[in-house]
Amino acid sequence: MPTLLVLLKYPSVGQVKTRLARSIGPQRAAAMYRDWIGTVLELVQPLRSQVRVIGFFDGAPSGAFQTWETLADEWWSQPAGNLSDRLEAGFSRAFSEDSPVVAIGTDCLEIEPSLIQTAFAQLEGHDVVFGPTFDGGYYLVGTRENQPNFFRGVSWSSRDTLASHQAACDDNGWSVAMLPMLRDIDTWEDWQAHCRERGKCDG
Repeated sequence: MPTLLVLLKYPSVGQVKTRLARSIGPQRAAAMYRDWIGTVLELVQPLRSQVRVIGFFDGAPSGAFQTWETLADEWWSQPAGNLSDRLEAGFSRAFSEDSPVVAIGTDCLEIEPSLIQTAFAQLEGHDVVFGPTFDGGYYLVGTRENQPNFFRGVSWSSRDTLASHQAACDDNGWSVAMLPMLRDIDTWEDWQAHCRERGKCDG
């Protein structure tokens, strides 16, 4: 069965959404992020008959995530290391069942189950799929097979994140499919833009 890794971090005050916290304070930023975890996990529930949903967590022991326990099929702790190391480990473990793997975060609230289904469908004819974001990163990444060192050398948290990763794919001869561009939320301005687009801006 295909695997969907949902990356999430425990919403400890001062430890999550630090760029957002610069504008609204760490307590409110952590509270907002806590809501987003539930929102994204609820969004993927219609997929669970077709896809194995894994809560790939960091920032606290597994017991701290009990609030969302029933919203994933399994819960895996992220290992130590940088983001490349952690994603590499998650993908490698998920590929033990020899099926496509897709990963998403919990700060893009525009993602829909149909879009994730499209990502898996794209992997039937491509080696890699990305869901690009307006800030130069991506809200989704997936591969058809386990590609050694797939996440090595990626320029994380920059406007070149997607470009650098796509260049690495080109260098390795991996075919790439792109999904529609969406917005992830890292700053107060991102949140305001999201709210305006959804017609629910509360200031």
